[in-house]
Parts: sequence; C-alpha cells; structure tokens
Amino acid sequence: MNTITKRILSFILVFFIIIFPLPQSVLTTSAAANATVYEYSPMLEDRGNIYYIQRVENDGYSYDIYRLEVATGNKTRLLSSKNDILAMMLHNDTLYYTSYEGEKGVYQTYSVSIDAKDKKTICNGYFLCLDDTGIYYTVIKDEKSKLYKRAYDSKKATLIYTGNMTFSFVKNLDNTLYFAQFNEASSKLTLYTLKPGQAKLAVLTTEKITLNETERTAPTVSDIAEINGDIYYQYGAHEGSGGYWYGTLKKLDSSTKVKSIIVEQSYEEQIYNNGSKIFYNGTESSEKHYQYNTKTGKTSSYIYKTTGTESFNILGDKTYCAKADGKELITVSRFTSGTNKNNLVKSFIKLSYKQKKEFDYSAGVKKYGDYLLIPVTCMDYNDTSYGWRGRLVSITWYVADSDGKILAQFQ
Repeated sequence: MNTITKRILSFILVFFIIIFPLPQSVLTTSAAANATVYEYSPMLEDRGNIYYIQRVENDGYSYDIYRLEVATGNKTRLLSSKNDILAMMLHNDTLYYTSYEGEKGVYQTYSVSIDAKDKKTICNGYFLCLDDTGIYYTVIKDEKSKLYKRAYDSKKATLIYTGNMTFSFVKNLDNTLYFAQFNEASSKLTLYTLKPGQAKLAVLTTEKITLNETERTAPTVSDIAEINGDIYYQYGAHEGSGGYWYGTLKKLDSSTKVKSIIVEQSYEEQIYNNGSKIFYNGTESSEKHYQYNTKTGKTSSYIYKTTGTESFNILGDKTYCAKADGKELITVSRFTSGTNKNNLVKSFIKLSYKQKKEFDYSAGVKKYGDYLLIPVTCMDYNDTSYGWRGRLVSITWYVADSDGKILAQFQ
C-alpha cells in the first residue's frame, strides 16, 4: 500500500470517527432527541420540495430520506435504510442515492421515485453525479477507481476512466462535468472535464504539488466556477486533527490559457461569487473579509466583527449573519456581500426559540433553490465525558423565503 493510500485511509478513519461516531462518542444525540438532520448530510431542493436525510438512533441507526413540501409543510418518508446514505441527486422524478453496505464492505447505488412507490437497485458503486443522459459512478478495487456511465434508457454501463483512489467528482457546471485526481508519483494534481457527447476525460489543467510528511490527505480540487468565460478553481487539502481546509484559488484565462493566483491561502472549500465578484474570508481571528473583482482584477477588504455565536454566511451577492441571543430569540440579518454592511437589513428573520442556560446555541444560513434554511444547533459542553466537541442535543431546521417569512421546519 503506497503512502498516499495510507493517508487516504487514515483520513477516512478519522473522518468517520469524528462525523459518524458510535453511541458513546462525542457527537451522539441525547436519548430524547434521537432523530437528527446533520448539516453535513446531503440535501437538495427541487420544485418547491426539500429532500433531506434524517439519522435515527434507536437500538442502532437508520437513515431516512424525506421530502418536505414547503408550501404545505407536509413531510413524506421516501425510504428507510439501515446503511448510511452518502450521496443523492434528482433526475426528473427519480432520486438516486448511494449507501455504504457495511456488512459487505461495498457501495451500492439505488433509486426511488419521489412518490416513494418505486425503489430499484441500480449498480454496485459510489454514485458521483448525473446529467441528462445517465448517472456516473465509481467502483474501487485494488487501489484503483473506475469511472462508469450508466445510461438511463439502455441501462448500459460504459467505462469512462480508470484512476487511483484520489479520483473525485468536483462539479457539474453548465453540463460540463469536472473531476480531479492527484498522482503521488508525479506530484501532479489534474483537473479533468467531460463535456456532453464525449466518451473520455480531457485534461483541463495540472498543478505541481509536493507533499510533506505532515500532510494527512491528498490534494484535491474543492470547487470550480466560470465567470466572464474564465475558469476559477480552488485546490488544496484538509489538514490537522480537525480536518480544516487550506487551499489556493486560481484563475485560468479562457483565451490565453494563462493561470494566475487569486488567493494564495483560502480557508473555505467553496468559491462564493455573484457572477462578477468573488468573496472570501480571512482567518477567524482576523475578522477580515475580501472581495475580488473579476473584471478589474482588484481586491478590496473590510472588517466585520462577529459577536458571541454569530455566524457569517456568504451566499452570492448577500451575506447573512445569524445569532442566538441565549434567551428566546434567533435573529438573521443581511447586507451586500463584499461590503461593510451596505444595505443592511437587521433582524429580518426572527425565530422564537427558547434557550436553556445549561446549553450553547448557534445558527447558520444556507440556501437551496429560492429558500433560506436556518439550522439552529443546541450543544451541551458541560458533560466532560464527551470531550471538547461536546454533546449534540438537537438541530432544528427552519425554512424561510427571501423576505424572511418562515414557511416550514423539520428535525
């Protein structure tokens, strides 16, 4: 087993210990709140419905996929699985998802209709993405990762690419699929594309990266964006026991093919942008935030000091700050991204949420389709047996429209 494979397996083990703990571990929910929708779990929106995964603890674990109809608040359970659900996407009225079959030690991909009436086994393999013609999945064996495409109509599976265990899907951008892979022998990180009608991957660009002994995981491309015809991509790795992201943001000029560094050191995996400007944060301690103008090539910065448990969430051209008051209120404010509170709308969302003194509360803001989702997390840091990470008591999700009206909630 080579060095990079050992690093990957080591990271996977640490990741699952931190994120998917055993009942006595640090993130275990209380007995009273045994059903949880985690922030890291897959979630999506389609035609006014939100699809989410609920993990239920009851003499073991089960994983349930729900469809929430926002307009009515009705929740429909599409399926229940004893195996963890790791990915899901929609095509027309069919939801595709992957489970890890622990007893067999394999990944299995399934589909279920959105009315929950038709469930099928699709293939052995890890579901990565889909387009209008089929789904793409990988089969890992003997430290090799094989990418296949399975057509919707014929159900025929075609081998697209054979890579190593670092091979990963990055994004579907305007019907072009992007993939990445790191080769330890050559110290090269390669970004690939697969355009409609193509049967093989094409190399878009490469980066020369030399690993040091302290790095735990292989470098990868975390996100990609196309702005004004140019490609912006971010590559890096998760480091440290907390798995924090350290990356570099680059621009690939579409006409000259020249690459340039936009951000030398980035701390978030996603490229936040509004179609003309890119927004990113400095370190947590600096409280400094930046705006890069893709048309002028100039960068500006401003200071925004968060207080207490206040979160800072850049979502396109608007930035949202959510805060728990420690008593009975959760508030969300917003302002124009890249500015020092220009067009500030203070507390345009107010949630009545009773908070107990012995617990700690925090809130964030995410966006799915036209909806704002506000997860409110309750933590217990008083029980030292759970370590510094604390015990997760509950996560309650609120769904709001762009004006701040609460439409639905779920747990």
